[in-house]
Amino acid sequence: MRIFAIFKRILLQRLGDKRSLVLLFIAPLVILSLLYLLLQVPTKVSYRIGIDNQASEVAKSLPKKDQLPYQLSQNNKLVIIKVNNSKMSTFNENNLAAVILINDNSIDVTYANKDTGMTQVISGIVNGSVQKTQAKKTQLEIQRAVDSAIKKVITSAPQLSGKDLPKLSESSASSFKIADHYLYGDSKLNPFNNLAPVLVAFFVFFFVFLISGISLVNERSSGTLIRMLVTPVKRSEIVAGYTLSYGLLAVIQTVLVVLWARYGLHMKVLGNFGWVLLINLLIALIALLMGLMLSAFSKTEFQFVQFIPIAIVPQALFSGLINVDTMAQPLQWLAHIMPLYYGVDALQKVIKQGMGFNQIWIDLSILLGIVILLYFVNVVALKNLRRT
Repeated sequence: MRIFAIFKRILLQRLGDKRSLVLLFIAPLVILSLLYLLLQVPTKVSYRIGIDNQASEVAKSLPKKDQLPYQLSQNNKLVIIKVNNSKMSTFNENNLAAVILINDNSIDVTYANKDTGMTQVISGIVNGSVQKTQAKKTQLEIQRAVDSAIKKVITSAPQLSGKDLPKLSESSASSFKIADHYLYGDSKLNPFNNLAPVLVAFFVFFFVFLISGISLVNERSSGTLIRMLVTPVKRSEIVAGYTLSYGLLAVIQTVLVVLWARYGLHMKVLGNFGWVLLINLLIALIALLMGLMLSAFSKTEFQFVQFIPIAIVPQALFSGLINVDTMAQPLQWLAHIMPLYYGVDALQKVIKQGMGFNQIWIDLSILLGIVILLYFVNVVALKNLRRT
């Protein structure tokens, strides 16, 4: 009977807690459904690649439909852009995944390598197209050699013996030589470097959010925050004080995480490392203020933890862990309201593309705007808390 009494009490407590019921029964269904939508294989995915504007002059002897640029342009997964070089600025200005420079029988392919999966797909398409072009080129060269030999036989038949005829084979034809280059990493880029910007940003966000939010809930449950609210101290001053104190801890934590990823785990960074630090500091401030805001609606640490599926999981899913560009349009709109999306986007540009302020200022402005917005939301939230 006593076991039944304990069972009944706990069950009634949970049934009276609507947030717990939603977390237990509804949240898993929503998250699984979201993952299902995000992991759908897109039917129309295209990759932008550049081809130098002299490529059309190569292999003029081949019909246009057999030339490499034409072969590539016929693939519905590729969008062809004419370029003059394979410099980083060319990649960034045209948002290219690869650049192909063709010179006689040599082909230089430079991959941005921001996504190893994308690089593998493009590499397969390029190699397949080169093989088709090579087959046509070999066939044409052999045919020309045969025609030349026949002509020589006809004009010099009385003097020509069998040993004078040229030996024809596919190996006698000139072949393309492909050289691969990579802007970021190499052909064996490890999974950590591939996901480094996402992982660093997410862990900075998650731990700052968790520690700051639970700490403030603890102060509320102990009565410290309530006593502070009945003093002449302004709500804006309280929020500023909490932001500065936990912000200092967030700064230290962020610097440690970023420095360890860079120098301890050898995260490759093409751009200015200072921008990496600044972006992650803005992410930490957003996480801090989000934690403070949601803690105002939580009476216990357990209630605060219930916000994690709402505040953290969507941030992770739309941060770049899954390529946002391949998502359905409504999901892309959803991604653009997630603060972490802009933080990771800026980190990707700095770390993998070597971009600077001119390319990331929009992301920085949005992150700073979110910080300011959350600050004032926290002030309003404390006003409502004072009335309770």
